[in-house]
Amino acid sequence: MARTHVLIFLASLLCSLALAQDDCYEVDGNNVGEEYKLALDVCAIKDALDSPDFDAAREIYEMGKNSQSLTLMEVATAEYPTDMYQKYAVFFGDQVWMHTKIDQALSGEGDFDTDVKRVQVVNKLLQASVLVQQFFFHIDSALAKITANNAEGALNSLDKALAVYYGGDIQCSPFGNGQARGIEFGTVADGVSTTNTKVHTAIKEAGEALSAEDTSGAFEIVQDTRTEVVKQVTIIYIQSSFKYATLVVDGLEAEADVEKSLAEGYAYYQAIYPIIADVDPEGAAAIAAAFSLSEVADEESAEEVIPIFRENFDKLSIVEGDVMEFDKDAAANYEEPEETSCVLENPFSSDDFGKPKVDR
Repeated sequence: MARTHVLIFLASLLCSLALAQDDCYEVDGNNVGEEYKLALDVCAIKDALDSPDFDAAREIYEMGKNSQSLTLMEVATAEYPTDMYQKYAVFFGDQVWMHTKIDQALSGEGDFDTDVKRVQVVNKLLQASVLVQQFFFHIDSALAKITANNAEGALNSLDKALAVYYGGDIQCSPFGNGQARGIEFGTVADGVSTTNTKVHTAIKEAGEALSAEDTSGAFEIVQDTRTEVVKQVTIIYIQSSFKYATLVVDGLEAEADVEKSLAEGYAYYQAIYPIIADVDPEGAAAIAAAFSLSEVADEESAEEVIPIFRENFDKLSIVEGDVMEFDKDAAANYEEPEETSCVLENPFSSDDFGKPKVDR
């Protein structure tokens, strides 16, 4: 009888382990080109800007270091015809809006007139705009391909999207931004931010639909995946905007230098500015003004950033629990749980971390 109980227990345990493994998407990492290496080049540029060496950073941006078949500048100047890319291009009135800002920051032109501004704007635009736009491009491509009944091509686009999202080093990828914000805002479970888990799960569901023998219902699932990942990315950069608006307000009240926080807020907000403008053009412009690098930081304007976002949560299909409150001590106090979700395992790197640096 005891032996029977042991066998039942072992069988249950094996089932549980199998289910846990099945929770994660099995990506074909051999068919994604150098997409995951883009994040490695973001890391290389961040290293160069520690000095800062803007010439070295520009060379990596333009010529590539780890990723040479596809450079960060090529993504920033891609002029993709896809929906999300064109939404941003039309909004900013510039088909190469990302490159325009990055090029100016590397050169120290326009509003990017100090090393602090230049470093933060380049670093954050590369991670939060260039990589995110490449991620959106592959998601939009997957939808276009399944519309044309090309399930295999759509599946490959999903794999490439995930490669960009995780990157070869999550410290410098959108996944890393999601992790850092999840820890700082308390939106984390099993060692993974809620946003990252939902992005991974949505892609997994679309991948399963595209891999099925019958793909007749795949279009709707891929379409739902697109909606979900855009929402989760929006949440990540709303949290980023919350964080840096808070740091600007706190800094001004303490009569401290807020140039770095302001530049970080400015750069992160660019990742979602057109999405917020879709639902509240006036409010979106007010947030942009609060993070303006051409004006002296204004405490009253910075204090309005969070309320404006919250007023638009319903329009964005977001609830308060998706975002929560920024806790400046959370990252320092965070302890990774003993058992973490497989979502934290980066399929594109054997050397990743669940606790990104707080300014990522």
